Amino acid sequence: MVDVTWTGVDELVRTWRERPQLYPLQRHVVRHVEAAMLAMIPSLRNDVADSVFRWLSLDPDPGRFADWAVALAESCVTEDIGADAAIELLGAMGGPEAWAALERLSMKPDGPAARENAKAAQGALWDLENRGRRGPNPPPPARQPPPEPLPAPPTRP
Repeated sequence: MVDVTWTGVDELVRTWRERPQLYPLQRHVVRHVEAAMLAMIPSLRNDVADSVFRWLSLDPDPGRFADWAVALAESCVTEDIGADAAIELLGAMGGPEAWAALERLSMKPDGPAARENAKAAQGALWDLENRGRRGPNPPPPARQPPPEPLPAPPTRP
């Protein structure tokens, strides 16, 4: 991805234009490179984001990335870039920051995420709840009943 830059593409096109003979595909690329690059940029970004989020999810403790990955994942879901994998990562993290991000993303209809991404975020929250995880502000645990009073000692007649 680092090599796919406007400068790199410009160098490639200039090099190919200087050749006396091009193969048909090369000739087509030289004629249509800008339109092709503009069309490819969104899918390249989506593929890269998807791969990164899926890779992070494979970590035994993806929550350790929460200090930077939660904000990145939430932004990507909002922009619909690698959204499915970003939501999966937030669910895998499961900590308070990730839970709060999923709650924000799951708001419908006027939330920050597209409708299908909001539904996916709701699903991730549901999965967390079913696994016994609690949100960022869970209710206090239920109070235990008081212990049974001890029986009175036996009396002697």
